[in-house]
Amino acid sequence: MKNLLKLLFFTACIGLFTGCEKQDEIVAPDALLKKTTIVNHEAPGLDHERFVTMKETGLNIHYRIIGKGPIDMVFIPGWTNPHTVYSKQFDYFRDKARCIYIDLPGTGWSDAPSPATPIKPDATGPQYTMELMAEAMYTVIKKEGIHKFVGVGFSMGPKVLAMFERQNPGMMYKLIVIDGWLNPWPTDPEERTALIQNNNDTYNFMLTWDSNIKSVLVKNLIPDFLSGPDAEELKEWGSYFADFPTDIMANTGYYVRDEYVNSIVNWDYPKLCFFSSPLNEEKTNLADLVFPNNTIIIYEGGGHVIQWMFHDDMNMEIWNFVKDRPGKKY
Repeated sequence: MKNLLKLLFFTACIGLFTGCEKQDEIVAPDALLKKTTIVNHEAPGLDHERFVTMKETGLNIHYRIIGKGPIDMVFIPGWTNPHTVYSKQFDYFRDKARCIYIDLPGTGWSDAPSPATPIKPDATGPQYTMELMAEAMYTVIKKEGIHKFVGVGFSMGPKVLAMFERQNPGMMYKLIVIDGWLNPWPTDPEERTALIQNNNDTYNFMLTWDSNIKSVLVKNLIPDFLSGPDAEELKEWGSYFADFPTDIMANTGYYVRDEYVNSIVNWDYPKLCFFSSPLNEEKTNLADLVFPNNTIIIYEGGGHVIQWMFHDDMNMEIWNFVKDRPGKKY
């Protein structure tokens, strides 16, 4: 059992830290409810709830816009998370910025078709790549007419934002990282071969996960020792994970570990990085490499979802970081 827990935690760390054309038109939620995976839909203080269809794939992407202001902020959730992982940010920023919270493909109210296997060259069918996630993000941003924005990424979120930066350089001007990483691949051939095999083995292992194994993993990320109203809300929120589609979970987790996804990005603008545990010298050097021009703040003792457990302090830190927008308003 100890070995199983270690492997579960290792997998989680890698995977989690980790003009209106016809096809772009917004569709009514009622038309999509029967064919989407609904995860924690209830959340307070909504302004606008919208869907938009991706051109190439036809996937319907759900997102929420809350608030208005001179700054645009785009919030990208983590691995398997619906946008409600940012519930504790909804009300704080509503009178300060226009905030867009996106359900990435396969999560929340966005379409979630069953994927093909990623480890067979001849496989056909949907693949939950970070390229797909970034394209979904761009579809939403294009629809809302956003030209410049602050990117916010939790866990897997920075990997999606890194892919977006590669595809659309110059649109983000500040980045907020919440307990997430890029993990550049080794250059040694033997280490690379071992990593590829490990990724394949991890994918196959994840396909075997049942609700009991998923519940163990959740407790690594949202520990039982957390207490208080916020902690109880977070534990209830995290219960969605036990029933999350295993094939989508494994497919997304596989692509989270992709070499290109974890490669260095040329983004030199300011970054505010929050982490859930102190960084040793190796981790500090990695943060400086993958998130250059950073300010690092540590919040210990709250598990992985620190933007929930430390929302009072973190929201203020985020606002102090983003409130001085350079240049004119778009």
